[in-house]
Amino acid sequence: MPFNWTPEAMVAFISLASAFFFAVGQIWVRIGLQYAPPLSAVAISNAGTALWVWLTLAPFVSFASSSQTGIYLYMFLGVLSPLASQALLFASTLQVGISRASPIRNTAPLFASLLSVAFLGERWTTALVAGTVLIVMGGTLLGMRDSADPHEFKRTYLILPLIGALLGGVSSPLRKFGFSLVPSVPLATCALMTGGMLALLAYLAVTRTYKKLVMSRETILWFGLSGLASGIAITLNLAALEGGPVVIIAPLIATTPLFTVILSALYLRSYEKVTMKIALGATAICLGGVILVAFKF
Repeated sequence: MPFNWTPEAMVAFISLASAFFFAVGQIWVRIGLQYAPPLSAVAISNAGTALWVWLTLAPFVSFASSSQTGIYLYMFLGVLSPLASQALLFASTLQVGISRASPIRNTAPLFASLLSVAFLGERWTTALVAGTVLIVMGGTLLGMRDSADPHEFKRTYLILPLIGALLGGVSSPLRKFGFSLVPSVPLATCALMTGGMLALLAYLAVTRTYKKLVMSRETILWFGLSGLASGIAITLNLAALEGGPVVIIAPLIATTPLFTVILSALYLRSYEKVTMKIALGATAICLGGVILVAFKF
């Protein structure tokens, strides 16, 4: 009996595909980091993502009912996330591995929920408590050393993706607010990537660190592919948002860490070891994130 592709099923599939491509991008960055430092990864990957977003979404941009303030807001948010949060993730990945760094970076729903309670008057709910406990447990497991993993790491490097998650958590409600100023999703996304790229170019120029960028065949290949994968993930995410409710999409996007850990176990064996603690920690964080976003909407 053929599968019946209902609109809800199609939206769910597209959302999972988006999460998968986000994870693929992280895996390709991990491979590329053996050829160049994180700065090159951030520069080339963001350039690839921005190029994809501009080429695919620019034809659908509409300035109708959009305010200049809203566009500037999204440009600023692009500096926070993905640019700054991605830089923190890549820097941590080189030290602790993507299978640890990615789940911690994806604790952003926790920070978004806590900020909503602190500043927006939202109440503690059973789902919020459960999601928080799971994420804390998962983070604790990821921070524990494991005798099955021969690679040593400094726990202080786990702070980097945690800060990235905080930036993502701050950015999330502001993006939601921004839609009241910029109703065009393609315009908001293009503004987001443009702001991040302008900030990146300014940083490279002012600090003259552009001289340290490693532009080799390997770095352009792996970091470029990572940027392309992230761009595809963003496009799929937008396609899902256009066709379905956030209550379906957001929890499925939150499964990105699971894909990252699975792909790490399959393809990054020579770079890092996925232990039982890492798998359980990533699963707990993923489940906690799903609970938080599923009961948020």
